[in-house]
Order: sequence, then C-alpha cells, then structure tokens
Amino acid sequence: MVVAVKRSKSLLPSVRGMSAALFYGWLSLAGCSDGPSLSLNYASTAKDNFELAQTEFRDDDFEEAIRYAEFVRVRFPFSRYAVEAELVIARSRFGNREYLSAQDAFRQFARLHPTHEHVKNGWIAYMVAVAAYMAAPDTGNVLLPAHYQRDQSVLEEALAALQTFFDRYPTSPRADDAKTLRDDIQRRLLEHELYVAEYYLNRDLAESAIGRLEAASRRYPGLGFDADVMFLLGVTYLRVDEVELARDTFAELQMRHPEHSYGAQAKVYLQHIYDRYGPADPSRPRPDRSLPTPRRPMEPNPEALPRGAQTKPEPSASAIGGASTAATSSL
Repeated sequence: MVVAVKRSKSLLPSVRGMSAALFYGWLSLAGCSDGPSLSLNYASTAKDNFELAQTEFRDDDFEEAIRYAEFVRVRFPFSRYAVEAELVIARSRFGNREYLSAQDAFRQFARLHPTHEHVKNGWIAYMVAVAAYMAAPDTGNVLLPAHYQRDQSVLEEALAALQTFFDRYPTSPRADDAKTLRDDIQRRLLEHELYVAEYYLNRDLAESAIGRLEAASRRYPGLGFDADVMFLLGVTYLRVDEVELARDTFAELQMRHPEHSYGAQAKVYLQHIYDRYGPADPSRPRPDRSLPTPRRPMEPNPEALPRGAQTKPEPSASAIGGASTAATSSL
C-alpha cells in the first residue's frame, strides 16, 4: 500500500500509493523554470530576492529558496513580498521532506495571515494535514517495523487537522482530496488497532482486545476491515464466555459478509456455539467482567525481617537537640 518517498522534478516527493493530484495540486501555485542554479548572492530589493527564491524553489533547490525567502522576510518585513516569502519557506520545507517543520510553518502562516487567499480557500489548512500525514511512519524502509506496528500519534494529529479543515472550509476546492486523505488515514489507524488487538489476544488479555476492537468498530466503519473486526470480536467474546454476544456477532458477520472468508468461518463458529450451548438464550447469565479492585499492599512485619534488618527507632527530640548542641559547640 505504501511506496518509498523520493524526490522528482515535479517539485514534491511522490506520495504513498495515492493519486498524485491529491497532494500535487498545490504545485499549481508555481510555474516551471529550467534556468541555471544561482549562487547565493542577495539582490538589493525585496522583489529581486523573492524572484530568486521562487527560481530556486522551481529548480528544487529548497535550501537556497529558504535562504532567499528568509532574507526577504527579515530585511523587508513590511514589503508585500514578505508574506509570500513565508509561504515559499513553508512549501520549501515540505519539498525538502522536513514535514513537521513544514506543518508548523503552514500553521503559523494561517495564524498570521488569516485573510490570505490560500488561507481563506482552505489550502493552507489542507497542507497542515498533508504535512502531518507525510511525517507518519512509512513502510519504505524494510529494516523498520511495519507502519501499523509503530506510534500513530502523528496520524492522529493529521486526522484532527483534517477535521478542522472540514469544519472551517467545507466548500474548499480541496474538500474531495481531503476526504480521500481522511479515508486513507483512518484505514491505517484501523490497521494499527487490529494489530494491537491481536497482540493482546496472543497474550491472553482478552478484555484489552475487546476494548480496542469495539472502539475500532465505532470509529472506523466501512473501510474494508469490518469483517476482520467482527471476526476478532466474536472469537474474543467466546474466550471470555460472552456466548450470546459471540453468537450475535458471528450471525451479523455471516449476514453482512457471506462471500468473505471470515463469513464462511462465522458459520462454523455458529454451529459450534449451538452444539455446545444450545439455541439463543437472551437470559443467559453473563460472566463477571468487572475490573478487579486493587488491594492495598500489606505492611511489612518487623518480626519477620532478618536479624539486623529491623527498622531502627526514631530518635527522640531531646537526642536531636543534644546532637545539634554538640555539633555547634565543636565548631
């Protein structure tokens, strides 16, 4: 599902197996240039330095583009080119794969320039989410664990940024791209939840697995993993003797996904439940699944301690006062 990120002459790294138009639409803000690379000699005006920054950006020389843009921002802060220079800096950091820095730069741009056209049309908010997505774990390096086995906090942040985008810019031209991105993020987060649930099951932590699976079923429906979630839930319910919950889960799985391999296995489990527990019985007693009440640790028994390990009695106040007097008199 994921391909390695690499730089191309399209001014942006290729993105993980998704439509290039999803992320590259922002390139419509820039033209093309085949000019030679420029040495870092600053010009005398804000306009000339800004044009140099744009040229370097178009040539994928992101480091020099940032330097020229920073020069415009610092030396000509009241110029109309200073604002656009900040945008060049954010885009250059993204193009240079500094995704977290780019995310911060896009966020700052939105705060400082709320009336800018690319803030008002939602493009900046969209790029905040894209930058977080690109910073998330990838499977491009075969020496690292799979993306779903690693921390997903950056993806959660990307999902929150997308929700902000949908809340503030529902009619943005990037709305369709943002929906596609949201589905991909949710799919990857669901893969992580399934991995964690299986991890708990393999260690006989059934209650923890149930919690992850029930939450995943509520948060990420309709992403192509519904049968996987329902099957794992059914098996785990059986493990904790939730017979009727398991029966209902397998029955729903068989009904909703009859062609899925788990749908066929659900039929076998339903027969097993019927043979062992009989027909459905809504009044069947449920197991006690309440969490155990933690108990206070026992106080140590001084008499049971080895000789010499007994705690020494606290010194009296008079002894402390005498020691202090003796110490003072010795000075």
